Amino acid sequence: MMTDLILDVGNTRVKAALFSGSRMVDRAMWDETGDPGPLLAFMAGRTIDHIGIARSGRLEGGWSEALRRIGDPSLTWLTGASPSPVRSAYRTPDTLGVDRLANAVAGAQLFPGRPTLAIDLGTCVTYDLVDTEGVYHGGIITPGFRMRARAMHEFTARLPEVFPTEDAALIGTDTLSSLASGTYHGLRAELKALIAEFRQQHERLAVVLTGGDAVRFARGLENGIFAHPFLTLFGLHALSLFDRPAAGAPSSRSRR
Repeated sequence: MMTDLILDVGNTRVKAALFSGSRMVDRAMWDETGDPGPLLAFMAGRTIDHIGIARSGRLEGGWSEALRRIGDPSLTWLTGASPSPVRSAYRTPDTLGVDRLANAVAGAQLFPGRPTLAIDLGTCVTYDLVDTEGVYHGGIITPGFRMRARAMHEFTARLPEVFPTEDAALIGTDTLSSLASGTYHGLRAELKALIAEFRQQHERLAVVLTGGDAVRFARGLENGIFAHPFLTLFGLHALSLFDRPAAGAPSSRSRR
């Protein structure tokens, strides 16, 4: 059975996952994108057949050499314009974040035959829709949970920065608790309202949340909304499988 390594390289963090067939068998995460040492430690003693890399940050500090030391598997660079199991109606695929496409693909595979809304609660909140025909339409991007709190602090003269949680009271009785309420309940209200609008337009809509704040907000929404912490990695793996090079041939997004 094929063993695949998926790397999701962000601006400050690298996520790695090993897949055997369609099953994730191991994963790791580290905060230093310039040092490939943690990758070599993670891969010590392992043999893989293929690497799929999604990159929004920069790969520096000997990554090319580190990838060669892992072995010589085929390699696919994954982007928002990569060939995909879903048909894309996005007008500017070259500007599409690969994480958004990956979330849409993974959501559609979790709920085949149903319209699917994948919501990623990270630095920004992204909403990505696939319809019943398997067409990816794009979606919405809004400020994320911590970005909202930071913006109210950085773009005013006197408001402090807060770190709110899901137990923030609806009515703030001082400035800190008022900011905490606005940050948490404001995003929660946005999620509920937008999910309701999508559901009005798409019957039997399946909704799946991912990202660092997914579990936090899934608890504050109605039943039937699922949290999947590794949705993006599964979607990236699906993209890498779809764009898998034939034996002995380079991928359409081979080594750069």
